[in-house]
Amino acid sequence: MKAQVIEFQTGKGLPKEAFEQIAPTVTEGRLVVFPTEVSYVVGGDAFNQPLVNRVRALDAPSPLALYISSITEFRLYAVPVLPRLRRALERCLPGPYGVIVRATQAAPRACVSSTGTIEIHMPASQSYQMFYEASGRPLVGVSLALVRREDVLEKFGEQADLIVLTNEPMSPQSYALLDFTQDPPQALQGELPRWLRL
Repeated sequence: MKAQVIEFQTGKGLPKEAFEQIAPTVTEGRLVVFPTEVSYVVGGDAFNQPLVNRVRALDAPSPLALYISSITEFRLYAVPVLPRLRRALERCLPGPYGVIVRATQAAPRACVSSTGTIEIHMPASQSYQMFYEASGRPLVGVSLALVRREDVLEKFGEQADLIVLTNEPMSPQSYALLDFTQDPPQALQGELPRWLRL
């Protein structure tokens, strides 16, 4: 079955009918492709086990990354860190970073490692934030390392149920995966931001 496609134009927002289409698609456990400021991501509802299984069937890593949109949500799923680390961590979010922290009991199990850590993303892009608001759910996701719409449509046009495209620029070079379970934090991928070198 061919994926439904929604196009996000920066400065215009999503049409009402597109906005209203996203929530049921996500809550029904459908596979979606959505944009961030780094690349497109494939995933869906973080608490829907059949959807999680579908994402894992794509040769996704385990555990999956969690995508959210606010510090309030972050505090729900992440164990508090030392105050000086918290200030540094909250400076990363929202932004083009993944952060690894200790998970709380409220965190979706699909995103929690065997050592009790979780990788959380809070993209700052306008298109992601609007998609997330419409979805109304915490999301699991796997970065596709794709930034061109043509590549996304070619790879997932037949696999995904919904693809949200954007004309907002993406910059994979700005991405870093930061481990906040260590003091000082370490970059596991990309570079540690200068202001984070404590």
